[in-house]
Amino acid sequence: MDGATNQAKGAGDAATWLPPNRGFRCEYAARQVAVKAKYGLWVTAAEGAALKGILAGC
Repeated sequence: MDGATNQAKGAGDAATWLPPNRGFRCEYAARQVAVKAKYGLWVTAAEGAALKGILAGC
């Protein structure tokens, strides 16, 4: 991710920001789930729904 894209993301989660490259969204969502599961991080309802929606289309 380039600097400008990273700045646009800010602290947004999958419910509020997705990579502009649609071809990368499945990998992005899968990585998010893997990291959150590994470290026991919480997921908001909106973020969970967004991740499920993305992964359902992969």
